[in-house]
Amino acid sequence: MDSYDVIIIGAGMSGLSAGLRLTYYGKRVRIFERHRLPGGMNSYYLRSGVAMDTGLHALTNFVPAGQRGAPLNTLLRQLRIRREELDLCPQSFSLIDFPFGTLRLNNDFAAFAAQVGKLFPAQTAGFNALVARIRATDALSPGALRLSARQVVGEYIDSTQLQDMLFCPVMYYGNAQVDDMDFNQFCIIFQSVILEGFARPRHGMRPFLQVLLDRFAAQGGELSLGVGVRAISRRADGRQVVTTDDGASYTASALLSSAGGVETARLCAEAPPPELSAMSPGQQGFTETLCQLNCHPRELGLDACVIFRNTTTSFRFRPPAAGVDPDSHVVCMPGNYVGCEDTDCARLVRLTHLAAPGWWHALSPADYRRAKDELMAQHVAMMDAWKPGFKAALQSCDMFTPKTISRYTGRINGAIYGSSDKLTSGQTSQDGLYLCGTDQGFLGIVGAMLSGVAIVNRYLLA
Repeated sequence: MDSYDVIIIGAGMSGLSAGLRLTYYGKRVRIFERHRLPGGMNSYYLRSGVAMDTGLHALTNFVPAGQRGAPLNTLLRQLRIRREELDLCPQSFSLIDFPFGTLRLNNDFAAFAAQVGKLFPAQTAGFNALVARIRATDALSPGALRLSARQVVGEYIDSTQLQDMLFCPVMYYGNAQVDDMDFNQFCIIFQSVILEGFARPRHGMRPFLQVLLDRFAAQGGELSLGVGVRAISRRADGRQVVTTDDGASYTASALLSSAGGVETARLCAEAPPPELSAMSPGQQGFTETLCQLNCHPRELGLDACVIFRNTTTSFRFRPPAAGVDPDSHVVCMPGNYVGCEDTDCARLVRLTHLAAPGWWHALSPADYRRAKDELMAQHVAMMDAWKPGFKAALQSCDMFTPKTISRYTGRINGAIYGSSDKLTSGQTSQDGLYLCGTDQGFLGIVGAMLSGVAIVNRYLLA
């Protein structure tokens, strides 16, 4: 039975970052990943030889190199990666688009705040006070009180229109809760999306992941792709035991899971830690429609990098009764990031909608294929009505659903943001078992990577 210092479940952003951090301190580490490609929720697949990202709209938390205490720069120091290795391209601009107005995001918070003041002059003082509250909140503290974000934001801003415009990008980019969210989570995503900003790896996640993989391998780390974990247990001497799908067993002093809280509890051969058993499965799903065009999206008037679009006067964030919610969506144009105009995905448009996980999982294979075809046609028609010429420019269309996410990641309900319950400390009541990633509460690419690093620093390097 092979023995390690630490075994990690999942080669997503948090698992890879945790593994790399551990190898710098001489730890013997092995990562098991059920999928044959790394990256987890931010992986890729090949279509006609081109790597298509499965989750990347933007790398959030983007700031200049000189902001030493910012999450991105802290992460790069912890992982000993030079910024230029990731080949990050900043956004030109993105939009929060509602029928009553539009706010522009361009990695300049002062400019964004000025727009808020212009569109909602009566809310300026309240918005500034809310931002001060967000900046003063230690949202990453394991002991932070859980508060309703809707309630807290409402204490500062009485315009429901402005509330919705702020919640729309924040919820789409990191909320596991229906309709409301924890204020600490709101602060984390608000900082990453609005106070800081967006960038994109020039050629997507494949080379970005390769930087981590190459460094991990060079440091002696071991990665097993296409090898899922079937069960975890604990020996009498306290060592963790991992049994893989092929029946092989491995031991380690510590086990770090990025599979999700409920998912990790279901792997436990004995009674799981009660705090994991108490977590509820994620309920919010998404579909993503990938449209390859024969022209650059800018030629159709799609000149932003990301558009958070809501077509009704109010914004809702909950699973629809069936299929997808047509009233809001995120539209992403990878080729509009600065320096990405000639990349393989420059003519791609990605459409993200809120989806009903239970509805998608209950479909028969034939009905599932039919539903995908019908919804892709509806999404193309929607885009053509909004941006005439879209349908004529369409070359190919693909879609993934909550069912796709479940199949390739094991995430229950295909809920990419996991449970609405988070184990913010990352430490379970079972000695040697830790949680990182989405259900530890750090979200986004940078957030997930920081989660892995933070758990390692806090518990596994002592």
